[in-house]
Amino acid sequence: MPYPVDANGFMVGTGVPFAKSHRHYSHMLAVFPLATVNWEQPENRALIEKSLRHWMSLEGAHRGYSYSGSGSIAARMFRGDEALAYLVKMFDTTSRYPVLENTMYGEAGPVVETPLSAAQTLHDLVLQSWGGIVRVFPAVPSAWADVVLDRHLAEGAFEVTAARRGGRTRFVLVRSLAGEPLALRHGIAGAVTVRTPAGAPVPYRDRGDGTLDVDLPRGGEVLVHPAGGTPDLTIAPVPISTPGPRWGLPA
Repeated sequence: MPYPVDANGFMVGTGVPFAKSHRHYSHMLAVFPLATVNWEQPENRALIEKSLRHWMSLEGAHRGYSYSGSGSIAARMFRGDEALAYLVKMFDTTSRYPVLENTMYGEAGPVVETPLSAAQTLHDLVLQSWGGIVRVFPAVPSAWADVVLDRHLAEGAFEVTAARRGGRTRFVLVRSLAGEPLALRHGIAGAVTVRTPAGAPVPYRDRGDGTLDVDLPRGGEVLVHPAGGTPDLTIAPVPISTPGPRWGLPA
């Protein structure tokens, strides 16, 4: 049965339009986090975009949670710059309820789910695993030329280590903790090499859209990198693209 919609997108329920501002996006849970309606379904893209625009246009009741939620939804649309723009609104000190530099946040009292939701939005920028596919660097903002992941957990019990330098993904290393089938969208343009870290080839199936199907045993690893070279697998802190105010640290 289809979700109830009207001219503005998703409704709250049958006969109940999303007609006034609200901080929450309960009417869009099918998009995030459930992904039963998602951007990889072309027939649903206009609905997703219309619903997000309508929710964000009704600003009066928005709070920090609104901007982490809209950030994650934009990330699920694979729009990193838009997602980051929503997220940084949480830290606008001119607003009534900003998230502070120490990540604390309050409305009538402390609201711990808001900074935790912001952490999830950051995760959605750099790694997404839904619909059976692990997506590496799916919505990285253009200002983030360098990004690293170090044993970041994805659905299916996969540890993902990856590096993006100069705006290009240099390698993706996945370790299986459970032996589940891996569908990996690596985000590397052009031909790739698929092997173990020690150099042995790893069998895989290429879906033709940048997604590889790999059968890994429990504890098995696969390394994917651009063909024709050997990547530097060093994981180290990356430069800060946009320095922020210091908090709780000596000058």
